[in-house]
Amino acid sequence: MFRTLWKRSRICSVVFLGLLAVISTMCSDSPTGPGAAPKPPPNKGSVRVSIDPNPVPFSGQPVTDEPGCADKSNTWFYDQIFEETGGTGVTFTARIDSFDGFVVNNLTGLNITVQPLGTLTLHARWCSGNPIAHTALSTFSGVDDSGGAVNVTTPTIRLQKP
Repeated sequence: MFRTLWKRSRICSVVFLGLLAVISTMCSDSPTGPGAAPKPPPNKGSVRVSIDPNPVPFSGQPVTDEPGCADKSNTWFYDQIFEETGGTGVTFTARIDSFDGFVVNNLTGLNITVQPLGTLTLHARWCSGNPIAHTALSTFSGVDDSGGAVNVTTPTIRLQKP
């Protein structure tokens, strides 16, 4: 009789332990278990860019460090202000600049980094041989810290006539 009770209690113990394992799995943090909260997706880098000032007043100040501008008296200076809003750092590696609707720069190999929730200011300038109002536009492309693609285009930059 003692043997029969011992066998039955071992069977009950095994069944009870098995039941605990199943219940424990169901209540765990496993994303596949019932009732488990899904993990939030990783943050995506998101950058806004603004221009200050815009419209950009005529300057006339010489641009001396750029050979293509050395003999141009029509110049404009402004800031491009980048603000990361997604909570993930972004590194821009390419930039395309347009002037009056024509692509004039297509730069690669850049390393422009905007920290998570940070700001970065780039000082920009244009020169022209034509004393008229112009427009400019820049598009930046790169990746966020998670490897996701990030592209941002400035608002149209209005360069006022002299």
